[in-house]
Amino acid sequence: MNNADLAAMHQARLDRGREERSTFKMHDTDIVIVEEHGRCLGSSAWASSYALARFLEGWDVESYLPKGFTCMELGCGVGLPGICAAMLGASSVELTDKEEALPIAQANVAANKLSSLVEVRELDWAESPLTTTYDLVLAADVVYEVKCHQPLLRALLGSTKPGSIVLVAYKQRVASDGDFWKEV
Repeated sequence: MNNADLAAMHQARLDRGREERSTFKMHDTDIVIVEEHGRCLGSSAWASSYALARFLEGWDVESYLPKGFTCMELGCGVGLPGICAAMLGASSVELTDKEEALPIAQANVAANKLSSLVEVRELDWAESPLTTTYDLVLAADVVYEVKCHQPLLRALLGSTKPGSIVLVAYKQRVASDGDFWKEV
């Protein structure tokens, strides 16, 4: 897939309208997903976000993470995987993205009544060094531009400690995406 294909996908989302609400069922809980198509790339839920959320739903969290684990989602967009982590027992979750995506992430935290557990904050990987580490780091659909590869790798390394788990869901869209995985 090339940039023209990405632009066409984004345009198709724009054509569907502005705000949309849906639900994602995790176990017996309905997670509200608010999307605002056209605001920015992160204001719509992408396929890898759903895939990572489904993985988390079936994952045996207790076998891999300490009780009350900490979590950060990089490039959260609507924040679905991070919200799932909060519902699976995280003691705190940080949803991070560029400023333009923060209102939609905050809307999803509020819609799911998780403001006591989930914080939304700005993080530009290229500009902000990470000094806090987490037990679980999540990222979905963040490998799509070559210029982001090195900053993303630094963010992953800066947010983890020995024993941390990093889960990245992604769909290859351009050939250069493979370069990131060679660096990792």
